[in-house]
Amino acid sequence: MSDIAPPPLPNIGRKIARNTLFVTLGQILLKIFGFLFGVFVVRQLGDEQYGRYSIVVAWVGLFSIFVELGVTQFVMREMARSGARATALFWNLIGIRLMLALIGLVVIPLTSLVVGYESDITLGVLLYVVTFVISAFHAPLDAVLTAREAFGWTTLLTIVGQITWLILGTIVMGLRPSFLWLLAVGLAAMLPQLILAIWVTRRHDLVEWPPRFQPAEWPRLMRAGFPFAVISLALTIAFSIDTVMLSWFVSDAEVGWYNVAYGLVRSFVSLLTGFSVAMVPTLARVFVTDAPVVGRWHAHSTRLIAFLSLPLAVGGMLLADPLIRFLYTPDIFPAARALAIIIWDIPLLMYAATCGNVTTIIGEERSAARINTLNAIANIALNALLIPWFGMLAAAAVTVITDLLAVIQFDALLRRKLVLPSVSGALIKVIAACIGMSAAVLLTGEWHVVLRIGLGGAVYAVLILATGFIEPEEWGLLKRVLRVRKT
Repeated sequence: MSDIAPPPLPNIGRKIARNTLFVTLGQILLKIFGFLFGVFVVRQLGDEQYGRYSIVVAWVGLFSIFVELGVTQFVMREMARSGARATALFWNLIGIRLMLALIGLVVIPLTSLVVGYESDITLGVLLYVVTFVISAFHAPLDAVLTAREAFGWTTLLTIVGQITWLILGTIVMGLRPSFLWLLAVGLAAMLPQLILAIWVTRRHDLVEWPPRFQPAEWPRLMRAGFPFAVISLALTIAFSIDTVMLSWFVSDAEVGWYNVAYGLVRSFVSLLTGFSVAMVPTLARVFVTDAPVVGRWHAHSTRLIAFLSLPLAVGGMLLADPLIRFLYTPDIFPAARALAIIIWDIPLLMYAATCGNVTTIIGEERSAARINTLNAIANIALNALLIPWFGMLAAAAVTVITDLLAVIQFDALLRRKLVLPSVSGALIKVIAACIGMSAAVLLTGEWHVVLRIGLGGAVYAVLILATGFIEPEEWGLLKRVLRVRKT
């Protein structure tokens, strides 16, 4: 049915690494441009307008799981395991998501009115909810491509969406800075991406046309997706409830400061998540016949996360104030206090997200749902207790604490279910390199922040190489991947 065929089982390492190359390197330049655009948006909107934009995104985010109920992730995994079922799963996923999105289009804006948000925020909520209708078609298309490991196409789709968003957003923010216009731009930027996704799917015959909906199957799919829905809801609460609760106790400006800091953290994480995404469809198939492979690749991903994220956390804490002063206008400077705390969420968030994907691979999504539910409850309780007293600093600390609790629980779960090689030696080497990097950063306190970042990065790289962190097997894998890409 398709010329994008599932890969054979051999050469798993090279396949995952090559997919990582597609997902990470294919997007990294646009991520950098997106980061710079985000800085531009904050500078144009100011703290209050950006705070209102953040409230809209957070409020709608709390309801996002109810417009798909975890079915998307379940369907993607099942497509990866059995391509023969792709067509039926695809059309039923569209049907479920479209039905729920249309309900959300009415219910979610009404909830914002009920809780007392002002009319412009409610209008923003309505605009943002429309994206769920478009996603009802786009998310299933992306799930098909991901299940077939067509990461070149998924990367291209992301690039198209990002370029459209950057171009339209830059024009709008230059002519008429407004958080409502920014939301409208995000909506418009989804359309070219959707059109291209439809073309790719039809061009490669990934699913059969015309549409074949089976409403009788929808309850079964929603039941199967329920554990994923619980996981997504818990994660959504973790990502959004702090902003929503801040909006009830502090000014829109402080909400903006907090989301500038958290936005930087999320930007860094988005640059580094290629490995976690790329390994899911491949290992979901391989786990059925060779379970130990999953444990070994989890250890590789843990090493990679430590290597990339710990220096960002250490350096971000030390340079939070000069970095914020370099990037933003004076009204945003208070965000540095939150950044110095929440920057530590980078390694925790990356590790927890990777563990969550591993639970999907090995069929432990119910255990993951339990872990994430407990964390969501802790998140709400701690934020409710501390935000009225300490504002954004409390929100930042609670985010780090609850993600640390998630890491501890996920690690314990996976150690029970998989044979995990030790990574303690690698962690010691990374920590030693971070200590040397920290010394370089602190000793150059009078330098410009860009120079301090460059020096710290150089010192870290030298120390990592000196400690022998990168093993011969990993050097060989990297060479093979690059050789494949050249050919």
